[in-house]
Amino acid sequence: MPHVSPESAISLTVPADKSMMLVIRLTTAGVLARARLTVDAIDDMKMAVEEACTLMISQQCPPAALCVEFFRKENGMEIHIHSRAEQPCLCGMDAAELDVVRAILGSLADAAEIDYSDGRIRNILLTKELRP
Repeated sequence: MPHVSPESAISLTVPADKSMMLVIRLTTAGVLARARLTVDAIDDMKMAVEEACTLMISQQCPPAALCVEFFRKENGMEIHIHSRAEQPCLCGMDAAELDVVRAILGSLADAAEIDYSDGRIRNILLTKELRP
């Protein structure tokens, strides 16, 4: 995954609980509004971030916390979603199911990468290009 300087980052860490999705959605909307995305693009990205977070917390042994990091790039935004787990968690999805999730996330964002290895989702990267 590409490296982005940390000084352009906004980081949100919340308990890995579905009740925190409103906080995540509101933060996502605020950060993307400041990046001057359209209302439709913000709505799509809020949905993509929520789906990615739900995927992370629906693993077989849910993590203790979710971290959502927003990185402003020259031509876009990157959103990294990862968990802080007490122990490594198994995803419980097979490769075909993950391909469907990746396609859904990619239809909402401009690009979506799921770092999946050894049966575990370690990180999800969503990218949204800024258009003039």
